[in-house]
Amino acid sequence: MGMKLHQLRALVAVADYGSIIGAARALFVSQPAITKAIRELEADVGVTLLGRSVSGVTLMPAAKSLLQRARLIVHEIERAEEQMGVERGIQEGRVTIGLTALAALTLLPSAYARFRQDMPQVKAEFLEQPVSKLLDSLRQGTLDFALISASRAPADTSVHSTELATYSAVFVVRENGLLAKATSLKDLSDAEWLYIDPSDTYPLYIAELFKRSGLPAPHRMTKCTSQALLFGIALTCDSVISWPSPIFEVVNATGQFRKLDFIEKPADVKLFLIQREGAIITRPAEYFIRCVMDLAKIL
Repeated sequence: MGMKLHQLRALVAVADYGSIIGAARALFVSQPAITKAIRELEADVGVTLLGRSVSGVTLMPAAKSLLQRARLIVHEIERAEEQMGVERGIQEGRVTIGLTALAALTLLPSAYARFRQDMPQVKAEFLEQPVSKLLDSLRQGTLDFALISASRAPADTSVHSTELATYSAVFVVRENGLLAKATSLKDLSDAEWLYIDPSDTYPLYIAELFKRSGLPAPHRMTKCTSQALLFGIALTCDSVISWPSPIFEVVNATGQFRKLDFIEKPADVKLFLIQREGAIITRPAEYFIRCVMDLAKIL
């Protein structure tokens, strides 16, 4: 006999909530029902999925292998049920969008305004996360699409990327700090360089920048994937940061930062629309994507 939907739902819930008790509460069923579903699933696939001990349960390697596909199947069934509810007029529909900060300050607000005007009853959810997390969510089917900023499209065959826009970037320091007096790259050798790039290519880029000027690479390179914390550190500590121009215009509204025009211009930042390869797009998501694409054409 093949795997059944309630078995896969039980596995996903155990993984998400870390225990049989948590899974039972989330699915509004009894603990024995979850245990039975997992044991039936183990019998169907012929391998042990959960390790059981007095401290709880752990996912075995086979369960981790199955989990990604199980999440996708469960999510697609839920979206299909939701879509049929929309067709019958008993549900309004839903769209879930992942994003990084650049999308939030450029295309997304205007696209949402148009979308909301034409689809006022559709529920919308926006999740700002690191690019790696957004890609995982797309693979699992928990996002309809994502808008991410990067120097190049993700090298991932499980997703499809569409370039929407390109933005210049600038190096900046705080206006009232010691680094505001810098006039050459050498003056920044001992500075702290903050960056948000999760791919870790930024330190290599900065090292090459210094090398071309005959200087050793800065020894303080600090990664921070939170834009809010990055902004806070940049305001309180002497540091050098690279921001896409749209973000710089927002954070520098009161003149708290100074551009470093003597440094070679940073690499441009691109905005991409990312979808899971082969994903079935719902009507609300399809329209939201159209709103985004239309705005991108007029930039």
